[in-house]
Amino acid sequence: MANQKDLEDMQKEWEKFSKAAPGLKVPPPAFKELSGEFVSYVRKKEMVCSFYIEPRFSNPMGVFQGGFLAAAFDNTFGPLCYLAAGKPTTTLELSVSYIRMVKENQRITVQAKVVARGNQHIYLEGEAFDEEGKLLAKSTTQVLILRLPSGAA
Repeated sequence: MANQKDLEDMQKEWEKFSKAAPGLKVPPPAFKELSGEFVSYVRKKEMVCSFYIEPRFSNPMGVFQGGFLAAAFDNTFGPLCYLAAGKPTTTLELSVSYIRMVKENQRITVQAKVVARGNQHIYLEGEAFDEEGKLLAKSTTQVLILRLPSGAA
């Protein structure tokens, strides 16, 4: 779990813009479904989350399905983007390069960092590691910063 100050900082930042976007759920239900936990956060720059690899998310070979690994990246990129932009964002493109099979019944770590931020887009990179620190996959994404309705904070 992230330290208490990290969690408090994230919460304060989410509250600033969530008032302007009623119904916004951060973290999203999918984050909770994958047993996501915040590990660390560097304001508007980096985030590390961990996810538990449950057998119910495995493919027929008993290995974590690639789409769920992509979801773990997306569930790390998403909260970081919202915090970096200070408002809602949406994924435009997500690319994942799979390096190793992901075994069940372990916690993986996903590290994400903001590479570049413009007025409308944010570009991020991420890496996923197993409990032994072995690289499992790499990912990149581009997100669109959404405009809030006029009159919103």
